[in-house]
Amino acid sequence: MMRQTSENVDRAAVLSDIDAHGHAMEIPIQAVVSELIDLLGPPLVAVIGGVSETRAVQQWTGSRTPQRPNVLRFALQIATMIARTTDREMARAWFEGSNPLLDDSIPALILRNRPLSDVQANLVAAARSFALRGRPQPL
Repeated sequence: MMRQTSENVDRAAVLSDIDAHGHAMEIPIQAVVSELIDLLGPPLVAVIGGVSETRAVQQWTGSRTPQRPNVLRFALQIATMIARTTDREMARAWFEGSNPLLDDSIPALILRNRPLSDVQANLVAAARSFALRGRPQPL
């Protein structure tokens, strides 16, 4: 049995973060929205995207351009990081639940209500912590 060192765990986390970021940035925004719908469901994507109806979310998978594509790409990055180590339900729960690492705020509402540049680093750190919680700890 191979022991994981702190360096191996950190390297895996960094690669996962980089892969998730690269994926979210490389694909067309329609694909971003489609993947978010698959991971989080249309109502949660609507909240994150700052709209009140899921009809707008469905239109984003076609010819309509979302008003906040950078927020949606960032949400996909985080959702992908979390879903790689858990599952879709856990990713959805992470976005919907209050988070002690974010002053008990709800990540989806943070993304909807605050400028991305103000919250991006804290959200990535909280998502990384959540995604890593199930991995083996260094010996």
